Amino acid sequence: MKYRFALLTVLVVAVATRPSATSPLPDFAVPARMTGVASGSLDSSGNVVQNTARVLNLLDRFQSITESLYGLQTPTLYRLATGLRVVLDSLVESGSPIFQGLSNAARLSTGNITTVFDGIRRSINGTIALHELHQSALNGTVLLLGTGGVHNVSTVLDQLVRNVANLTGALDEIEPAIVAMQEQELSRPTQAQVDGRYPRAAIRRLNGILLDYVNIGQATVPQINAVVNRIRMMDGFIGRLAAVTGGLWSDLNRTLAAVNGSVYAGVQQRLHTTARTMRNNFNATVLGTARKLKLFFLDDLQEMQLVARNASALLVKRLANVTGALDGLVNRTEVLMEGYESELVLNRTIAAVTDLAWRLALSVTSSVPGADICYARYNYEFDKIPRLIYGSLVACGQREARTLQSVGGGLSGALSLTQTQLDAETSNYEQCLGGLVPGSSDVLKRQRIVCLRGAERFSGVLGDAVVAAQLSAFQALLQKEMSYSAERHHQCVRTSGHLMVAEVKRLWSSIANCLS
Repeated sequence: MKYRFALLTVLVVAVATRPSATSPLPDFAVPARMTGVASGSLDSSGNVVQNTARVLNLLDRFQSITESLYGLQTPTLYRLATGLRVVLDSLVESGSPIFQGLSNAARLSTGNITTVFDGIRRSINGTIALHELHQSALNGTVLLLGTGGVHNVSTVLDQLVRNVANLTGALDEIEPAIVAMQEQELSRPTQAQVDGRYPRAAIRRLNGILLDYVNIGQATVPQINAVVNRIRMMDGFIGRLAAVTGGLWSDLNRTLAAVNGSVYAGVQQRLHTTARTMRNNFNATVLGTARKLKLFFLDDLQEMQLVARNASALLVKRLANVTGALDGLVNRTEVLMEGYESELVLNRTIAAVTDLAWRLALSVTSSVPGADICYARYNYEFDKIPRLIYGSLVACGQREARTLQSVGGGLSGALSLTQTQLDAETSNYEQCLGGLVPGSSDVLKRQRIVCLRGAERFSGVLGDAVVAAQLSAFQALLQKEMSYSAERHHQCVRTSGHLMVAEVKRLWSSIANCLS
């Protein structure tokens, strides 16, 4: 009778193998062919293969959610999300070996179940050991997720870790029964004997733990997905705002350069042209007069020779003085509209709006009540403020450029007073030499000698002194006009700054009221 019982046990244990005198030692494959392991269901808990597949599918969903966090474009947001990203990654990496190991064990046809279960236990212990690190990493995300968000994720982690820890107890119950079945020496056990050794309660408990993990995860996935979606939405928001403000910054630099180009062409270049024209005119007139005077350097009338040589030398000296003075004026005359104040106001605008945007963004990622609605209502208001201030600053520059062009006309007229003085000086010589030739009578020459001496006195007394005074007065006038221009522009830019402050306060007040 004892021999018959042993024979029946071996036959049942070796089901799905070809009958032979010796059968391979069975392992988890023995219960795998029974309800609740690789097929069938114990009550409503399904079987191990099905349930581990559900868990692995759940981990895949966590992995997919995590991957989206690696695509964040905002460096600060990427850094703030590091803790959440690390935890979700680790949850998948530490959990997959456990549940894949269970799935593989449930399909085994050969092998040592103790070795397999020991490997799974090591993975479980590793997951438990990581729990404190996970909690610490989560605590570092409080700025991003808020206290409530960190608490929610932390609670889920606690539940999942306790669930995984419970697997050890189930494995401890299952292993001895399977080992006993492996060591079964009876050659032909009955089905009842095999069923008697089958750890039905432990398998049911294992499936229940797996289903609990699935249920916890399925309830958590939408929450985590919502958190990640909010983070990604804020990443897009901050990125869009950065693109807008960066574009405005570049546009402002280009506009200021264009305004200064207009000022250069309409004012500075105009003044330079006026000064150079005076220099060229004076140079041409003096050289022409000097050529006429040279005709009398060897005149028969000794007095005429002396006057001609003195007048020519004086004119050459005057030419050098006037040319140097006008060239110096050109080198000193620079009309430039400073853009640093405009840049400063735009920088302050960008900083204020960005700071406000981050406050709203972190309110959204932290799930502050009403933050989503307030974001939907006001997020495009953030773009409007920098654009408004940019437009105001550009208008300041362009308006002052037009004013300076009008001022440039007046300054050019003031500079032309020197041309009048130079014309008066050279016309004296031209009048003295008009109609005079080397063959003219001595009487005419003596008359012109008196005239030339008068022209020399004019140059000596009024030439350098008047021109120097006129150019000095012009330089002072130019400096005054530039200071007036700078003050006009400053007041306009200052008003733009006040407008920025008012707009930022208005937006923040609107958001605060919305959140409250």
